[in-house]
Amino acid sequence: MRRIIVDTEWTATPWSEHRDLLWISLADSAGATFCGFNLDYQVHPSYEQYTETLLAIITPDVPRLSRQALSSEVRQFCGESVQFWAWIPTLTSFTAWAKLGAEAASVYERCRDIDIQMLRSLINPWPSSWTTSVEDLNAAATTAGVTLPERSKNHLHPRAHALWNQQLFNLIHSAQGAQ
Repeated sequence: MRRIIVDTEWTATPWSEHRDLLWISLADSAGATFCGFNLDYQVHPSYEQYTETLLAIITPDVPRLSRQALSSEVRQFCGESVQFWAWIPTLTSFTAWAKLGAEAASVYERCRDIDIQMLRSLINPWPSSWTTSVEDLNAAATTAGVTLPERSKNHLHPRAHALWNQQLFNLIHSAQGAQ
């Protein structure tokens, strides 16, 4: 089974009903990466500034594709049998980032796996040979005792995110192999 690390960015906060997929980045343990920008994204007026900040990160090398073309490219990259991995923040770090107060725990439970939620909204129908859940890179790194790789200056760029996630995934599996 091929292991794919997935990262997504959205047009609104992950708990918003107005969120839409803005871009996706994928990586596998062998070094292959893919990232793509969703040309068909929808932005609610209340999130225009949020989205503007993210759009400033996108460089010309990121393919700009319709939702249908992006779905096709993701299917092609992933292949037949896939297990998905993503960075899932801890409740503590999510609460600090989201600034939601008492409601943070319930919001966290709804959107902690936002990357697979966004991927599933892009890929329809979902292939039966793909897992429907996501494995947690953050928890796996903690369990393996891995030191997180340093983030690049442009760490929010989809390709930089994919490469960082890939590097972390490989460190986790190297550490597990040494145990």
